[in-house]
Amino acid sequence: MTESGSPFPPPPTPAYVPVERVMRRSMVLRHLLSVGFALVATPVGILLFDYGASEYGRRHAYFGVEGSNGAGHFALMFAGAVVLMAVAGSARVSGLGPIVAGFVWGLIPLLWYVIDVNSFFQFAQDLPSTHFWFPTPPHLFGLVAALLVGSGLAGRWRGQPRPAVQRWP
Repeated sequence: MTESGSPFPPPPTPAYVPVERVMRRSMVLRHLLSVGFALVATPVGILLFDYGASEYGRRHAYFGVEGSNGAGHFALMFAGAVVLMAVAGSARVSGLGPIVAGFVWGLIPLLWYVIDVNSFFQFAQDLPSTHFWFPTPPHLFGLVAALLVGSGLAGRWRGQPRPAVQRWP
């Protein structure tokens, strides 16, 4: 028995143990940069992928054009996929950017297509180009929304991890 009556003595403590204050860094800047990058890069990736896929399909699958292997169209699709994967990977910095881009460039156009298909295709034909944009919107926008919102939700939402403070040896 100890003097205090407890069966075990208290752990030894040094005379003074400084307690580290854990301060979280401001996350506003990284959230703003993530949202800005995602909102700018996502339409670039969508347009590259859509143009490469629809031109390949139009020239090779539908019309059977001879003499071209479609490597340029595959390169465009690959470049668009790389840009979209960079946006999804930016969820490591902040999950807010891919989520906002997934809603703005994926879910909203998909809902527009589902609610009013005539208006959607009229807008696609009014774009300043001779290319027929977005021939398969349910596939393209649905997958973009799932990719970006899913990666944003799985991304990082906290500040930098810090080691635990050791109170005594």
